[in-house]
Amino acid sequence: MTALLIVGLPILLNSSFWIYNVTLISTYAVVVIGLNVLVGYIGVVSFAQTAFMAVGGYGVAILTVNDHWNPWLASVVAIALAGVLAFILGFPLLRLRGHYLTMATFALAIAVYYFVTGAGFTGGAVGISAVPVLAVGSISFGNAVPMELLTAGVAIVALYLVSKLASSHIGRDWKAIAAREDVAVSLGVRVVNRKLMAFTLAAVLGAIGGVLYVEATSYVSPDLYSTTIIVNLFVMLFIGGRARTTGPVIGTAIVLVLPELISSLSGVEGIVFDALLILIILFFPRGVVGGLASLWNLLLARSRRHEIQPVPQVEGSEVISG
Repeated sequence: MTALLIVGLPILLNSSFWIYNVTLISTYAVVVIGLNVLVGYIGVVSFAQTAFMAVGGYGVAILTVNDHWNPWLASVVAIALAGVLAFILGFPLLRLRGHYLTMATFALAIAVYYFVTGAGFTGGAVGISAVPVLAVGSISFGNAVPMELLTAGVAIVALYLVSKLASSHIGRDWKAIAAREDVAVSLGVRVVNRKLMAFTLAAVLGAIGGVLYVEATSYVSPDLYSTTIIVNLFVMLFIGGRARTTGPVIGTAIVLVLPELISSLSGVEGIVFDALLILIILFFPRGVVGGLASLWNLLLARSRRHEIQPVPQVEGSEVISG
């Protein structure tokens, strides 16, 4: 119900500002939901999410603009390609541990960034423009409202599927690996398989986000996959809350909308924005969702203690038994 209200209210108010921002939040939320699978649930710090965003974004742009494919078919192929690449690359990458794995995924992200910047068929540093938009009959997703509904719908589905996985036996395996990998192995958890599954799922969600962004803007360039974007994705996740179902969405909304709300503070908006993020991290080290959940549990526990106060005995009273 809350999701329907957030998506529908900008349309009812006919607010182009909020329609655009809901589209942008939904698009990046899909990417951060994938990052949450790795960093939040399984404890793998991967910087490769922008690499798979680039596969999705450039894949749909190249296939539609250069090869004149149908946008829907191009989108499916680009997303599938990201999943296949993640599955293949995941085998050697996920056998690494700790900072070795982190640095390897960072190198992958940087390599993809420089590749799309230098290659001729990707448009180089300029990128590719006039990407054909998705359409169903007479409904064009190049229009703001249909695109908002599409991106929001995809984000809701991604959130639902990941939450179901996290609460299943697969999610329990992920959490066991995050807590103690050696203990998880002793309990019979197939660690490499579970990591590979999470890595592939995250890549597919990253590619979906990449496709949605390019379809929403009809444009792709290397700047969309730079190291700045990598850092922003992690900020979104940590602000919202790792291993929290709605953490990626809340964190993405804060990081994307807050600068718009304080844009009137010309000259100091960057300082104010950074200060607010620092305050959020200080007061909510487990993220906004985790912090609010802890606060709610604390208030609930206190209210229960007040309800179960022992009845004071009146002095001199006696218990009479028959």
